[in-house]
Amino acid sequence: MHPTELPLPRHFSRFKFERLGLFAGLASFCLALLLPACKPKELQALLQPSQALASVVAEETLRLAGPKKQIALITHDASWGPASTAEEALRDALKKHGVTVFTAKAASLGNPMTAGQVGLQAADFFEALEKSNGAGAVISLVGAPLFKEGDAARVRPDHPPVIVIATASLGDKMGVRGDPEQLAGLLEAKIIQLAVIDGAGPAAQPAQADPARELFNQHYGILRRPD
Repeated sequence: MHPTELPLPRHFSRFKFERLGLFAGLASFCLALLLPACKPKELQALLQPSQALASVVAEETLRLAGPKKQIALITHDASWGPASTAEEALRDALKKHGVTVFTAKAASLGNPMTAGQVGLQAADFFEALEKSNGAGAVISLVGAPLFKEGDAARVRPDHPPVIVIATASLGDKMGVRGDPEQLAGLLEAKIIQLAVIDGAGPAAQPAQADPARELFNQHYGILRRPD
């Protein structure tokens, strides 16, 4: 098993997930209010996990993309403010490897402070895939698509690999957490190839030579489709 790989869940309470998602949203909102008051060293400590996230996601993306040198991103639109520190770090990490990064879709995610559904709509996901034809991979910084019945059948089998970041925070911005049960279904259907979620990997892990990977392991886990 990969050091950061987490087992796919067999059961998950949707009620518990919704409560966790609400708490995560409120926590991220409070974080955004507190960041301006932080001293430089304190601010750096808060943002380091998202920098490690960017480094590891870039590494995993390049592995999936192979020789192709274009990577597409799905991001939030202007209603959620400017790009997160995690997105900026991810773009920088990919560009260091000579990769061209472009935004396939800046999606409208909804208002996290209301009772409505927040997340990546299926139509926006399909639009991003269409614009990413020929890219080496697609990275969603805004979680997994919110599919309804029949949507999965519309995904072409030859689409680029899709990596989903489904974490509560993207550094200085709120992220879109994922339902592990939903992510497991998307992995099984080969709609996505990898998902990053909150939560450290197994406690007993071999020492990591890469500090970014080690820090990543302390805060995040990776869901993969079992081969």
